[in-house]
Amino acid sequence: MTETAMTQSLRVLVVDDDRINIALLSAMLEQMGHEPVLAASGEEALDLFRARQPDAVLMDVVMTGIDGYETVRAMRQMADAWIPIIFITSMGRPEDMLRGIDAGGDDYLFKPVNYDMFRFKIGALQQRLQMVRLLVENRQTLLDYQARNEEERSTVLEIMHRLSASNQIDDPQVHFYLQPAERFSGDMIAAARTPAGQLCVMLADSAGHGLTAAIAGIPVLQTFHTMVQKGFSLGAIVTEINCKMKAFLPPNRYVAAILLALDEESSMVSVWNGGCPPAVVLKADGMLAHQFDSRHVPLGILNPDEFDAGVERFCYGPGPCQILLYSDGAVEGSGMEESAPRGDMRQGISRLLRAARTADWAARLPRMVETIQQQFAGKPSDDDISLLLVDCLAEPGRGLKVEGRGQKTEDEGQGTEQVEWQFSLTLTAPQLKQLDIVPLLRHVLVQIEHDSAWVGGDLFLVLSELFANALDHGLLKLDSALKHDLEGMERYYEERAACLEQLDYGEIRMMLEKVSFAAGSCIKITISDSGDGFDHHGWLSTMPDTGTQRHGRGIMLVQNLCHRIEYLGNGSEVVVHCNLAQA
Repeated sequence: MTETAMTQSLRVLVVDDDRINIALLSAMLEQMGHEPVLAASGEEALDLFRARQPDAVLMDVVMTGIDGYETVRAMRQMADAWIPIIFITSMGRPEDMLRGIDAGGDDYLFKPVNYDMFRFKIGALQQRLQMVRLLVENRQTLLDYQARNEEERSTVLEIMHRLSASNQIDDPQVHFYLQPAERFSGDMIAAARTPAGQLCVMLADSAGHGLTAAIAGIPVLQTFHTMVQKGFSLGAIVTEINCKMKAFLPPNRYVAAILLALDEESSMVSVWNGGCPPAVVLKADGMLAHQFDSRHVPLGILNPDEFDAGVERFCYGPGPCQILLYSDGAVEGSGMEESAPRGDMRQGISRLLRAARTADWAARLPRMVETIQQQFAGKPSDDDISLLLVDCLAEPGRGLKVEGRGQKTEDEGQGTEQVEWQFSLTLTAPQLKQLDIVPLLRHVLVQIEHDSAWVGGDLFLVLSELFANALDHGLLKLDSALKHDLEGMERYYEERAACLEQLDYGEIRMMLEKVSFAAGSCIKITISDSGDGFDHHGWLSTMPDTGTQRHGRGIMLVQNLCHRIEYLGNGSEVVVHCNLAQA
């Protein structure tokens, strides 16, 4: 007998119509340290049972009025929890004992009551009551924990749903399938467009699956959406995501990811693949056109000074195509032939690509999903599964379809311009190699001119084109004619990366002003570089046909969006006026 059980005091209801018996049992209980509650009949016992809520009951069988059996049956119906009941009787036949157990009794004591036996029985009741109470407490603790856990899971699920890309993807060029292995998915998909309208897509696969993997994906999703919406380059985005993961997540958490940026005007797709299965470019008929293998380690492993943000580029034109991204859960796991080792994804990739071989783009994703489901043959997947198809449309000149911005206001130039605000910035070679400056400039202008619609995507386009011309042609001296064909586009970007890496000197100066005049106000942008300039008079008079050539479109775009563009000196300085009133 444990010390706790022996010292725990009980309230015991004693029911007997014999005053001598009830006095004897009461004295024994008090000697043991318990509290007796006395009843001389079944009716009185039921009233006290309801009012005093005893811990145990000692019940005589034969009494005037309702007997012990009926009294116990009534108590069992009244009680919300188990209460031990011991019959005390001189009726020791087996059938009497069975009748008592059937009525709801737990044990028997026979008259005359032996004190030692009585003490032992009460001690055993104490232990059973203690165990029952402990079980009840533990059960309630578990129920409370389950309720709190469910509330927390529901809250986290709601947060993850709001953060997850699947709730935010409504781009008509993006089609996806996502099947988590558990309630929360470690696979994440996201799609967003830059202020210039460029489509950026991400498929990320957090290590593991379930809630832990999903939480690890929060900084990935947040950083992706924030930086794409500000217009940062693909390299800058993956660099920032890697920094965020190293700063906030434990060392054993990492995320394999593949990020894609689509420039449909030049039919160029840029990809960064860190630890994901190969992304593939599918021709219109579903045949393989190109493959982007993983060239980097997953995000969150390397320190910032070790991280490589280099992207791979591919020109997919002249016709449209689709790009397929998928997690390893889509091509690994159950359903492999017995001869293939588990985890060999080559079979899964081949099976997926065979399903994609159709000219019916609408049927392509359902065919691949059906193939995956057949692969698992009804068995649950032990990994998250995600598929992502991106439509790549070949539409050169899309950015030139802007009308009504290039008209000069009648009153412009009449009267003195008044500068409302102005700031300038000079970048030299070290900064030009590292900074993604246009999103930063746009962010500053959005904060200053937050009520103007023009400082959104239009401003980003103008700044991007002017800065790219100053850097690519003013300082790096790249030949735009390389962009004329698809192979030349890839050579152009390769040459640009090499020249930028070798850039040792040179600078780009930028000044942005808001000026007011009689007709309204405008943003005045002045960008100059330390390069040799170009024959802008001759070039503008013989501007190439942007409907057939891939170069020369940037100046046409700026002319359409702004109402004045002027080259100064040797052409290394350009000034544009963008009328805010026309936004």
